[in-house]
Amino acid sequence: MWSFMESARPSVFTSTNAEGVDRVAKGKGSYAFLMESTSIEYVTERNCELTQVGGMLDTKGYGIAAPPNSPYRTAINGVILKLQEEGKLHILKTKWWKEKRGGGSCRVETSKSSSAANELGLANVGGVFVVLMGGMGVACVIAVCEFVWKSRKVAVEERLSAILHE
Repeated sequence: MWSFMESARPSVFTSTNAEGVDRVAKGKGSYAFLMESTSIEYVTERNCELTQVGGMLDTKGYGIAAPPNSPYRTAINGVILKLQEEGKLHILKTKWWKEKRGGGSCRVETSKSSSAANELGLANVGGVFVVLMGGMGVACVIAVCEFVWKSRKVAVEERLSAILHE
């Protein structure tokens, strides 16, 4: 399979991400490029002609390389964990991916359609409340019937007991 892909003219492989992105943009739907998800997010925030198809194939974290037994390892791990727990890494990603250097230029078009799909109002969930209220009504009727039946049963038993003891 790989030999077929390598022998194809033009080659299906590219030497850089930028070359792959350029080829997708110029290919008008005839070329797809497999790329690391964070880079795809960055590119699609700036080029409205491109879109990410499907979800991530795998999730991996990033790390900072340090020599073995480095005295800075514990300190760096602590700072990264603190930034992650405080949500600052997410804020930084949003700032640099979606706000700075041309990020967010495609957001206007996608936010209208995605917010309409994600927004839930009373009209969307009203049926749940109708079913809930109906169930509560049926439960109340059953509870009253049980109470009346049990009260009647106790009254009959008390009368019988009173007659037998006389």
